[in-house]
Amino acid sequence: MKVALTCNTLPSNYSRESGDDTFAEFDAPSTVQAIRKALLNRCDEVVIVEADEDAYEMLRRGNFEFAFNIAEGIRGEAREAQIPAMLEMLGIPYSGSGVTTLAITLDKRRTKEVLEANGIRTPRFQLLSRADELRSDLQFPLFLKPNGEGSSRGITAKSLVSSKEELEEVASEMAATYRQPVLVEEYLTGREFTVGLLGNSPPEVLPIVEVGFEGLPEGAPKFDCYEVKWIYDSLDTGYDTTACPAELDDDLRSRIEKAATRTFEALEVRDLCRLDLRLDNQGEPSVFDVNALPGLIPDPRENSRFPKAAYAAGYSYEELIGKVFNAALAREGISR
Repeated sequence: MKVALTCNTLPSNYSRESGDDTFAEFDAPSTVQAIRKALLNRCDEVVIVEADEDAYEMLRRGNFEFAFNIAEGIRGEAREAQIPAMLEMLGIPYSGSGVTTLAITLDKRRTKEVLEANGIRTPRFQLLSRADELRSDLQFPLFLKPNGEGSSRGITAKSLVSSKEELEEVASEMAATYRQPVLVEEYLTGREFTVGLLGNSPPEVLPIVEVGFEGLPEGAPKFDCYEVKWIYDSLDTGYDTTACPAELDDDLRSRIEKAATRTFEALEVRDLCRLDLRLDNQGEPSVFDVNALPGLIPDPRENSRFPKAAYAAGYSYEELIGKVFNAALAREGISR
């Protein structure tokens, strides 16, 4: 089998730790090569296809039988769906979620609307096109994020606001920087978790990761944001904001797993997913973000949350990639 590994690779001179989030969603060359190596245990040839303006011609001329897709896409509000749309046009089956799901899950407002329509708890929210449009029924503190970004792009120490004046200042700056509406949601103060799901019908729920901020230095944000994820929780600093498996009683674990599985099914996610939840004021899991293209950084020291959950389940990195690959093949009806 000849497989295309569709991806967006970080520029060689780029560092997330610099604070520049321009390419934060892209994958390091080491991640791309680790996935390629794992796939070569299961197929004859793996060709890296960069998800740029030349991708369509490479896919059209490549005689590929399958694509393992981790591409974030370039430009546009539905960019994560660009490569899947090309693959479907060319009749090449691929791993991961489809065009519609990837377009929806990159749009935080649309994701939350799907959750609400399916009776899945999510923090109350509003999409702001202008900073002075805030509804009167939303209660501070509020959390702000660009509506269509991943990898914590645009989510900073200033994202948590406690007054309308502060909101208008931060929202105006955020909208101008990222050239898109700002999602505002009520900030939940309960425990925070991230959940990985693997496979299909039904997916396997991996050991739950708890995200905590008590061990960070004084002055660091005490919530998940770009600085925490890519600067404080990095190889150079030695901080770790995650614990896996999380310490949970059976009842809470069951409720988190149920919310995660229902979210996976409602959004028609395929093969792999990582989603974020917090406990609301009634102690119920409330989903606030869904990532249908979770990070797959292989180095355990980097605390990439989806692989971390897989390691806690007893899988090696090669086995994790193999399970995603095999789940996609089975879903497509491809026998080997």
